[in-house]
Amino acid sequence: MTTELTAPVPATAGAGASPLARCFATTPERFAAEHWNARPLLVRAADRAGADAAPGFDDLLSPADVDELLGPRGLRVPFFSMVRDGVSLPRSAYTRAANAGNQRLADLPDPDGIAAAHAEGATIVLNALHRVHPPLAAFCRDLAVELGHQTQVNVYVTPPGAQGFKPHHDTHDVLVLQVDGRKHWTIHPPVVELPLRSQPSKDLGPDPVGGRAPVVDTVLEPGDALYLPRGWLHSAQTTDERSIHLTVGLLSTTWADVLGDLLTGAGHEDVALRHALPLPGQGDGTEVAAFRRAALAWLESVDDAAVERVVAARRARAVTVEPVGALAQDRAARTLGPGDGVRPRVGLRWTLCPDGPERVALAVGPRRISLPAWTEPALREALARPTSPRALAAAGVGIDADDAQVLLRRLLRERVLLPAGPGAAS
Repeated sequence: MTTELTAPVPATAGAGASPLARCFATTPERFAAEHWNARPLLVRAADRAGADAAPGFDDLLSPADVDELLGPRGLRVPFFSMVRDGVSLPRSAYTRAANAGNQRLADLPDPDGIAAAHAEGATIVLNALHRVHPPLAAFCRDLAVELGHQTQVNVYVTPPGAQGFKPHHDTHDVLVLQVDGRKHWTIHPPVVELPLRSQPSKDLGPDPVGGRAPVVDTVLEPGDALYLPRGWLHSAQTTDERSIHLTVGLLSTTWADVLGDLLTGAGHEDVALRHALPLPGQGDGTEVAAFRRAALAWLESVDDAAVERVVAARRARAVTVEPVGALAQDRAARTLGPGDGVRPRVGLRWTLCPDGPERVALAVGPRRISLPAWTEPALREALARPTSPRALAAAGVGIDADDAQVLLRRLLRERVLLPAGPGAAS
C-alpha cells in the first residue's frame, strides 16, 4: 500500500469554471507556453465572448461589498489601509476604537475618516481579502489548483485622478482584474528579470523607468484582465472616474525554493557537509575547494524522485484548505441520505497506510482515522471525486449502500469530505 496525496478538487468542480478561462479565455497549456514568467497578457471583457464566465468580476467583489466590509462587517487592521501618493496614511486617520464584550478594539474602520481621506485622494487598500471574503477565497483556491502556485488577493479602491504607487515591480506575478471604473496603466520591461523577494523594487532607485518607452499604455475598464510577470515595471492612475481593481498575487515556487528545500536535508545525508568551518587562521586553504567537491557530489546524488517529492509537497501546500461550515457539516453528518452528495475538501492533504491487522489509517495532518481495511477502495473513490452513498455503492468498490452511508457520514464527521447538496452525485 503506497502513501499518496490527493489531487485537490476545485470548489467549483462540475460547474465548468476555470479561473484562467474566466479571466483570459485561455487554457493552462497556452498560458504556460506564451505568457507564464515571460510576457504580459491583456484581455478585454469584449474579447472573452463565449468564455466560461460572466463578463465582469463584480460577483467576486462589488462596490457594495467594499462598503459592507468597511462598515457593518468591520474589517480590522491589517486587512485594510489607506495610501496617498504612495505614502501610507497614519492609522488614526481611518480607524476608530470600540468595545467588543469586555475587550477594547482600537483598529476598526472609521467610515467617516475613510470617506474623508478617500475624497481627498487617498486609495483604500483591502489586504489579503481571500482570507475574509468567501467569493475571493473560492476563486483563489481554484486558481491555486489550476496553476499549482499559492495565490492571494488585494483590492485597490482609487478615487478619480489619483495614483496609488509610483512605477515599481512586484516580486510575484499578478493578475489585475478591473471590477469598477477605469484605470490607466503604464507598463515597462523589467530592470531585474524575475526578481526574488530579496530583490524589492526600492533597490532600483528613484527612477527605474529611466526614460524608456512603455510597452503597454492603456486604460482598463470593467471586466478587463491583465497578467504581469514579476519584475515588469508598472504604475496606474485613475481617469475622471474612481477605480476598483483586484490584484491577485501568484506567489510562485521557484527552482531556488526547491533547491533550498533539498539543501535543508543535505546534512542528514552527507557527513562532509556536517563538518564545522575551521577555526579562524587554522585552515590550510583547501577548505573551499573541498566544500565545492562535497556539494557537487551531494547534488549529483540527489535522484529525480527526491526532487519530485519536494515539488509535489510545494504544490500541495499552495492550495489553502477549504474552510468547514461547522453547522452545515454537523447537519450533513447526521442526516446524509442515499442520494445526498459529498465531495473532497479542497486543499486537504491525506495519506493512507496500514494500521495493524485488518485496518487502514487515513492520516490527515496529525490525525489518524482508523477504518476497516476492506473500505480502502471505497475510501480512495470518495476522496477522489464527488459521490453519494448510492453512487459509491454503484462504483464497484466493494461496498453496499448502507455501509457507504456509514462511511461517508464518518468522513463528514472527520471533516475530510464536505456536503455537496442533495442529489449532486446520485
